[in-house]
Parts: sequence; C-alpha cells; structure tokens
Amino acid sequence: MYCYRFPDKDTFVAACGTLGWLSEPSEEVPEAVVIPYTHDRAIDEVGPIETLPGTYDEDGVELTAPEYDTRHHVNFMGEAPLEWDQYLVDVNSPSRIFAGSGAPITLEQLNELRNPTEEVE
Repeated sequence: MYCYRFPDKDTFVAACGTLGWLSEPSEEVPEAVVIPYTHDRAIDEVGPIETLPGTYDEDGVELTAPEYDTRHHVNFMGEAPLEWDQYLVDVNSPSRIFAGSGAPITLEQLNELRNPTEEVE
C-alpha cells in the first residue's frame, strides 16, 4: 500500500486525469470523477486527517478543538504511478489500510522495487 498526500483534492483529481482514471461526464454525473476501483488498482480517498485530537469534558462539550492536516490524503494499492512520487509520504501508523496490505511502502522501498540492485556473489 502507498500513502500519498496531495495539496488538495483538485490536485489529486487532476493527477488521476493525467493517468486516464476519470469517468466520462454524463447526464447523471456531469463532472468527471475518479474511478477508484479496477482490476489493477484501489484508491481510498482519506481526505484531511486529524493530527491532534480535541479534548472534551464528561458531558461531551468540546474544551479544545481537534487539529487537522487539511491536505488530501490517499491510500493506494496497485502499481505506483511515477507521476505521484512527489506526493508519496512515509507513514508509520496509517489511520486506514486495505485489508491484508501490511505496512505502507516508503519512497526508498518503491525505488528499490523499480530498480532492484543486483546481488554479487
């Protein structure tokens, strides 16, 4: 699984568009939307994530508001697009994962997968 952080949703949608991953506009859906699930990819749009939980009293009244990273976070399964490398982030404990996906892959690991080093005997 790969974890990406785009500046905003529009940047993410545009990045999907360059890869041909948007639906065709129709009467029912006049705007193109991301096609998240196919035979070779799965996209989980997480959106903004909470970085610091809020605090609440015993009645549930908010004492301090939670803080958020408002950038557009995305989890991805499939062949990692080269065009998205600049948005790949290292995540130690993702808030959501795909079942059976294991730990997120780092950029260093991704580069090793793309360019395996030959072992000398």
